[in-house]
Amino acid sequence: MSTEDRARVRGALVAALDVVDAPPAERFERIVRVAREVFDVPLSYINVLDADLLHTLTPNVPDELASGPIGWSFCQLTIRDTGPTVILDTAADPRTADLPGVTNRGIRFYAGVPLTIAGGEPVGTLCLMDTAPREFSAQDTAALIDLGRWAERALGQGLHHDRLLEVAGALAPDALTLDGYRVVGLTVPYGDLSGDLHDWSVVDGDLVLTLADVMGKEQPAALLAAGIRAALRQHRSLGPVAALAAAEPAVAEDLARANAFATLFHARLHPASGVVELVDAGHGLAVHVAAEGAPRILRSHGLPVGLHHEGTPRTASAVTLAHGDALVVASDGALDLGDGTVDTLLDLARTLGRARDVHAFLETVRLRAAERAEDDVTVVVLVREPASGA
Repeated sequence: MSTEDRARVRGALVAALDVVDAPPAERFERIVRVAREVFDVPLSYINVLDADLLHTLTPNVPDELASGPIGWSFCQLTIRDTGPTVILDTAADPRTADLPGVTNRGIRFYAGVPLTIAGGEPVGTLCLMDTAPREFSAQDTAALIDLGRWAERALGQGLHHDRLLEVAGALAPDALTLDGYRVVGLTVPYGDLSGDLHDWSVVDGDLVLTLADVMGKEQPAALLAAGIRAALRQHRSLGPVAALAAAEPAVAEDLARANAFATLFHARLHPASGVVELVDAGHGLAVHVAAEGAPRILRSHGLPVGLHHEGTPRTASAVTLAHGDALVVASDGALDLGDGTVDTLLDLARTLGRARDVHAFLETVRLRAAERAEDDVTVVVLVREPASGA
């Protein structure tokens, strides 16, 4: 790979880390504090280097420049090598004697180690600086390498976070049209990851639909939600009650270990008749929006998963969607979009009736959630198209 190509790769990786121009991060500051104490130096930095510029993530003094040309830096040497770069007297070394750090700032000692991610690609440095020449032992070098590995893990957290978001996005189902029906949905996480789950698939011509809400937020709740999704998908050929009965023992065990529980709406639509068989495990946040007449909230008939007594049978229920009807199912975060009561579901039903289409409705939900919600918000809409000619 040419020097120019390598610089472009490095620039792309630095962009993916999303750390340049970000507020100071304790995970980086802690490392350089330790480095200054361990090596008794006044200056220590974690830097990233894109195609043209060095960006420090840990300024040491007020108003210190956070970015500058790579060619002005000591770290241009470190990034080219696989091991540490140690310069005991920068004024005596022809590679560094004329650098601004020496001539303007009086830096006389430099030691740096490259930081690599994504299979060994160098993206930055952890470095030490002092205003006087000094010795640096083999033990010191080994300690610097160890601190460098720590800094690499801290940098890599950004990529792991992005990968989590990528996986979470991949698990969200695409909008679906099936025999005169449409199903769409969205989740607006309160943080980066949601403990809400919505899923659907077609099995033997029927639509199997799930919405679950795991107690808690962010990554722990999201992991439990993914487990519920996987367990129910494994049994999606069964009716809703039987599927939950088959999946619940293992799911409840996971939830118990995590001291959590989940409310769940799990349903199966038979397109020809419009009948939706369902089981509601403590959820109670579904509303039948009739084309004619008032919307009706579908009440829950059971305890949440993780609180339900093993061996107690779940209760099945059903609703029939006529042409032009819709079924709206939400997580409890959606209650923040209104007055905090289940009457918010009726308000959502009226909003759906006024919207020009379901996508406009979901955009309204998304905007309200971003402004008002203090929890994850998920809304799923299943619509039966009006009869032909209606």
